[in-house]
Amino acid sequence: MSRQRDDQRPLLGADAGGRRYVVRPTREDDAAAIVRLRDAVAAEGPYIAALPGERSVLEEGLAVAALVAEGGLSLTLEVDGDVAGHLMVRRRRGPHYGHTGEIAIIVHNRHRGAGLGRALMQDAIGWARAAGLAKLSLGVFPSNAPARALYRSLGFVEEGIARAEVRMPDGDHDLLLMGLLL
Repeated sequence: MSRQRDDQRPLLGADAGGRRYVVRPTREDDAAAIVRLRDAVAAEGPYIAALPGERSVLEEGLAVAALVAEGGLSLTLEVDGDVAGHLMVRRRRGPHYGHTGEIAIIVHNRHRGAGLGRALMQDAIGWARAAGLAKLSLGVFPSNAPARALYRSLGFVEEGIARAEVRMPDGDHDLLLMGLLL
């Protein structure tokens, strides 16, 4: 489950609190940790279109393998050796859409606000440019002000609202669509 990029070297750094982190291609043995991460983020509430237990370890492994096989990107963020974030870029398919990649990103709540989401996003943007994509897009809940601020600071612009796009147990939610022309 490794991402496709010219250099497979991890990106090393330190967050705002001085903790060492690494952004690296997702490995096959990361599936269980990614499921635990997604379940933890989903359990904390309103900013993710997921519920705990939605995907098994096998399903996660297959999904990442398929994503990479289709030319996409999967990055894993480790802080002090623990998986603390995950980012995927899925290339859209077809002659009229293949220039666009769709981003999905999660960072564990105890690591937010330390610049780690920015590190993941910057690596993804660099990969997308090197891979010849012309645009990155994403969807974010309009109420997620910190994520929207991060995306804007990286050059993403708001493109519109998809009304009642996400169905969750508490009802339907709008999704703010954002894009970055590369």
